Amino acid sequence: MGMISRVRGRIRSDSFSKIPPVKSEDKIANIVWLLSLVLLLPFWAPRGLFVALGGAWLMAAYTCLVVPVLISANYKYPARWYPAVVKLAQKTGRRLKAPCACVLGVLKTAYAPLERAERIFLQMNNLSTMVFQLLIFTACDRLFVSKGKLTSLYSLMFYNVITYSVNYVREICTKEDWSPYVNVTRHSRVKHLAMSATKIVLEWTKAVTFIVTITFILLTLGLEQGLEHYSPTFLYTAITGIYYLLSEKTFIELWPIALSAMKFERLEGMEVMYFGVWARGITTALAVPLVPALAWCERWRLAVLVMYFCVFVHGRHRLGEALVKLNEARGSLARFRRATAEELARLEDVCAVCLGGMRSARVTPCAHFFHADCLRRCLATSDRCPICVRPYVFC
Repeated sequence: MGMISRVRGRIRSDSFSKIPPVKSEDKIANIVWLLSLVLLLPFWAPRGLFVALGGAWLMAAYTCLVVPVLISANYKYPARWYPAVVKLAQKTGRRLKAPCACVLGVLKTAYAPLERAERIFLQMNNLSTMVFQLLIFTACDRLFVSKGKLTSLYSLMFYNVITYSVNYVREICTKEDWSPYVNVTRHSRVKHLAMSATKIVLEWTKAVTFIVTITFILLTLGLEQGLEHYSPTFLYTAITGIYYLLSEKTFIELWPIALSAMKFERLEGMEVMYFGVWARGITTALAVPLVPALAWCERWRLAVLVMYFCVFVHGRHRLGEALVKLNEARGSLARFRRATAEELARLEDVCAVCLGGMRSARVTPCAHFFHADCLRRCLATSDRCPICVRPYVFC
């Protein structure tokens, strides 16, 4: 009995005391990790399961709902082995840094001719925009419209007709010279008969074409003639319509005007730059989820084309250039502080550059007030104050 008591006491004092108690946070972290494995199992399930339940978009909805929750839960309750994995990855990355730099250098040299071709392609703005639109419309055609092989072409034609009508109305609204005649010279009153006749015929042709176009649209939508094989879904119309409105040149020029009319003070007169970033960011974001959806539906070639042109080329060049311009503009103004509401109310002055009222302004070191966009334009030509012509000296 004495031997048993001594052994029992030693076990209680030594062995169990060395086993650390499991904390509640560790328990939660282990549970979160196990639940993550369970919730990620559908991604390894056969494709036919989700097709039978709801198609590729059921998988997309499941991903948007579950993956952010799993990431946030694992970030809040990390398992003990997460830091060790991170350290191992950092150590491996430092060891592979030099070989990876060499490989990236070789790939960059090999990619240089292709990059030049991409820039030449993007310089042809109308052609590149049409290619991007066709790819997005075709991808939406394959995903959202059943047996609609020409839906993308019908949609693009319909949107182009609307664009033509908007362009004509805009031309009428901004037109200043309503005279049907053309003078021989700018300061002459002698009419050029041939040019005047050509101008009259051209204006009448535009007007008749506009009337015929509007009539065609009303008949097509009202009587539904020729739309037997055109049956787009709401999601198809929403995605293609948003993409077209944010990528077509006509609407890209009109949206900043609407933003300027709203007079958002935070934009500081740089609506064109902000909208350029927003439009290119939204169009790139619309193309991103189409790639895995096309791959899920085994449309591999179309998925690769959308990934390369609409995501990589469009995002890298057009979105990247818009971000660079916006950051440069904001960086040039970062040195100048914003004027407070009290200063503007006490000043009751106009901008010395554009002679417009100031609801928001930037203050120079010499205590002069300018619109942010006006000051940015002045900084592009000179680093001196437009009023006192002193160089800017910042403390």
